[in-house]
Amino acid sequence: MQHKKYNHKNLKWLWLSILLMLLDIETKYLIKTHFLVGEILSVLPGINFYYIRNSGLAFGIFANVDLCYRWTFIWITILIIIAFVITLYKMIGYSKYYSVSCSMIIGGALGNLLDRVLYGTVVDFIDIYIKSWHWPTFNIADMAICIGTIVLIVKHYYDC
Repeated sequence: MQHKKYNHKNLKWLWLSILLMLLDIETKYLIKTHFLVGEILSVLPGINFYYIRNSGLAFGIFANVDLCYRWTFIWITILIIIAFVITLYKMIGYSKYYSVSCSMIIGGALGNLLDRVLYGTVVDFIDIYIKSWHWPTFNIADMAICIGTIVLIVKHYYDC
């Protein structure tokens, strides 16, 4: 019987997950302690800090669902985090881009998961806009998940 080889060295990239989770927690804490819900501060042209509480998923989807569904989302998020940690552990022969992108997704998911479990909502505060058009408000965790996913998809596409 041949044993599968795993690359436990990829788990060293979990430091990035922890760093992103801590950065997300700290920025959300700063917003919660220095802003009122609904308060807006112009940071740069096209960028506001706008403190909102998101009870839904990405972009506020499913914001008005029952509590039992919210717990379903929490468990799905936990399973996704576990899947990405296992993927990170099992990756052999892939470039570090895969490890970094998986770690970014893990860190972002952990940051938002913590908010959902502790408070039932996620703090969003980055508002990007052009004139009267506004992108849905997001946070550092959302940014990490999106960038990690884009890097994973692009790298996978170009490696095939």
